[in-house]
Amino acid sequence: MPKFQLYIGIVATGMLVSCQPNLPQSPTSTSNPTTEKAISYLRSQLNLSSSMAIAVESQKSQSVNISDVCQTVAPNQDGLEITLIAENMRYILQTNRDASKIEVCRSEDAKPETTGKYTGAGYILRYPAEWKAIDLGLEPSGASTVIFTPSREIAMGEGSRDKTELVNKLQLNQQVYTIVSRQALDGKAIATDGEETAKDLVTIPFDAKVKGAKSGSRKEFTKKFTKELPAAIANSSNKQPTSTQWKVKVLTLETDKFVYRVCYYQPEAKESPDSPNAKVFDQFANSFSLIP
Repeated sequence: MPKFQLYIGIVATGMLVSCQPNLPQSPTSTSNPTTEKAISYLRSQLNLSSSMAIAVESQKSQSVNISDVCQTVAPNQDGLEITLIAENMRYILQTNRDASKIEVCRSEDAKPETTGKYTGAGYILRYPAEWKAIDLGLEPSGASTVIFTPSREIAMGEGSRDKTELVNKLQLNQQVYTIVSRQALDGKAIATDGEETAKDLVTIPFDAKVKGAKSGSRKEFTKKFTKELPAAIANSSNKQPTSTQWKVKVLTLETDKFVYRVCYYQPEAKESPDSPNAKVFDQFANSFSLIP
């Protein structure tokens, strides 16, 4: 196995990273002479500054090859596997027992996950990790609805599972959200968002077969939503419901039994290329996949 230090690109990256300001290294509960040697070795191999924080994530026994400690085949000896974290990268080092031989055997991204995986009724998708998923349940027909939103107005354990009530609350608070639904092809009309009559409808070329569907579409349009005031406010004042424009993006997939819709809603007033939600619909749509 090629030694880690031969990968010039990784060393160069380490040199660039070392130029960034960092907090002083914090002691760890697993720090000991062996891990200190491993930290010093990693620092020298990547040319990291002494101020670069390197944390010990784990240490465990590992049988290693006598000649190449990154290998585990015979002839071998007792050794250690030490995992270090430096600047959002995880480095796995292996050593012999006294750490007189140390090698960086592999590395991987240690950044927190930016997306979560959701398995729904007949599909899987990925959604922003900071969003929450609210499953409204599975109906006898096989229909299902899941609402995804970053809104703090709706708690995960909120008692209400009424779609209309939840959507009204999100719209009243101008909160972006996505609804993923499955509707049975049982002769009843398929619920839509009125895209068929939208004046600014844009249809984006899309091959539904790559998603495992027999047909489908991707569309974008603007829809006017009326914000219904809570009954207590409406009855005690002369305030009238107000309307707001929302940008709607829809992925529709049809199979022999069901129609799947991924519908993204964003207040038009909050639409911006620099918005953290600018690419959210693409995240939902591109990751959405039917389960065979």
